[in-house]
Amino acid sequence: MHASHSADPSGNVYAVLDGWSALSVAGPDAVRFVQSFCTNDVAALAVGDSCEAFFTDVKAHVLAYGVVARLAETLVVVLSSAGADALCAHLDRYLIREQVTLQTLSDQQLLLLGCTVDPKITASVVTVVAAGWPAGVRFAIVPATAVTGVVHQLEQVAKPLDAEALERQRIAWGIPRDGVDVDARNLPQEVDRNEHAISFKKGCYLGQEPVARIDALGRVNWLLRGVRIEGPAPASGTALREAQITAQADEKSVGRITSSAATASGAIALAYLRREHATVGLRVRVNGVAAIVESLPMIVREASP
Repeated sequence: MHASHSADPSGNVYAVLDGWSALSVAGPDAVRFVQSFCTNDVAALAVGDSCEAFFTDVKAHVLAYGVVARLAETLVVVLSSAGADALCAHLDRYLIREQVTLQTLSDQQLLLLGCTVDPKITASVVTVVAAGWPAGVRFAIVPATAVTGVVHQLEQVAKPLDAEALERQRIAWGIPRDGVDVDARNLPQEVDRNEHAISFKKGCYLGQEPVARIDALGRVNWLLRGVRIEGPAPASGTALREAQITAQADEKSVGRITSSAATASGAIALAYLRREHATVGLRVRVNGVAAIVESLPMIVREASP
């Protein structure tokens, strides 16, 4: 096991992304095909660029949320979950005559490279821009058979970032995790990544009508926010309640925690709050402990090693 570090992933660090997965969409029709099933304008990506995107069903419920990177005639979808197989099966149902090959990269390991780590040290590895993360951070897609050697090279020039520290930074930056902070219960606008993950100008895609209707005529009832807690990190699903300590308030849930991490002064979390309670600065309670709603990204106060 490597020593644990709580350094900022935008620095001279790397992390092994266990539990993540990726999907390759290759062929002459790859870009046009993916464009028809996700919320962002992947056709506008230059080779080497990436963007965040939601893959939705016809009712705009989120099936997957990740980063789509363009590599010539191939698109790579990176998910912060093991959901690549399910996404591959979903897309495969719509393949008719398109010249597209779908492949789950099950024989690959995903790594995160801080922006000061030179990707040239992993010359045989594909790297893509980690859209939504701090500028310069990249994902590396490494053949499973080469992981040991690549990690050995990285150890010479960078510090390993453990899962706990990476989770703390991810939450502080407000980057939702697929299957944890966003799933089929959510509509894209609830995640509040509209500017980063939704194009309201692109052509038709599966789920576009409900997304456009929400944008034009309605609003969502829940919004993802940061929460700073004056106590231990709560479990996923823990209720957020009004700050007033009354019998009535104790019965009223105003939101739920989706992910959390310990810090030196308590904990930080991502949570869905009812729209009327998603105001930055609002004081709430989590497991009877004081907490406050914050905008994203949040300032992280590192936990002691």
